[in-house]
Amino acid sequence: MKGLSAFMLAGLLMLPAAGSAYEAAPVTDGGSVAGRVLFKGAPPPPKRMLIAKNREVCGDGYREVVEVAVKNGALENVVVVIDGIAKGKTWAAAQQKPLLDQKGCVFIPPMMLVPKGGDLDIVNSDPVLHNIHTYEIIGSARRTLFNFGQPNQGQRLTKPINVRRGEWVKVECDAHDFMHAWMFAAPSPYVAVTREDGSFVIADVPAGKYKVRAVHPVLGVMEGEVTVPAKGKAEITFDFQPK
Repeated sequence: MKGLSAFMLAGLLMLPAAGSAYEAAPVTDGGSVAGRVLFKGAPPPPKRMLIAKNREVCGDGYREVVEVAVKNGALENVVVVIDGIAKGKTWAAAQQKPLLDQKGCVFIPPMMLVPKGGDLDIVNSDPVLHNIHTYEIIGSARRTLFNFGQPNQGQRLTKPINVRRGEWVKVECDAHDFMHAWMFAAPSPYVAVTREDGSFVIADVPAGKYKVRAVHPVLGVMEGEVTVPAKGKAEITFDFQPK
């Protein structure tokens, strides 16, 4: 296992070939991959951004934008991906059409998984205008996916996540510059987001040998390899460090 500084190059390793599609099928004697993602060293401080408008809804003072969430050495909101699985379990119901909420001038959740090419529901739960602006991240460049306003409380829209070459999608609000979130466009359901304690579990994995990636929108990518036994469990740990 090793950390890779070339984020875009590492992100392309072991991805399904262009044009290939994931196929849902029963998994017989599947196993699981579990583990933790840790952080060694001092994490960067959060960004402090002034709340300059709609304070009655958004709050007063400053908003802390935490890009690297570390608690007791564990790294939260890392996406763990098992690459190279073209056929397997179905997407969970919540993942088939995930929901991004805007509530209290906060994107909920701040890190979310979306099926690549699938639809995303977006709701404005606030009594103020939000303008959601999403960008596909491609190396050091970014490309707008969609950009639209939601002026009415309770307004709900659906948009496709049609990324071309990237996996990360940055989410911002053009009406409130302190609102930030991330989405990961996953090629298959074999993906998870680490919890506050850095742990993750990916279940119903067909037996076999796989590359596993831990990817973070700021820290980059780490790689590992596991062998999943039938009805058994493989374990792996990733150790990130400050960039």
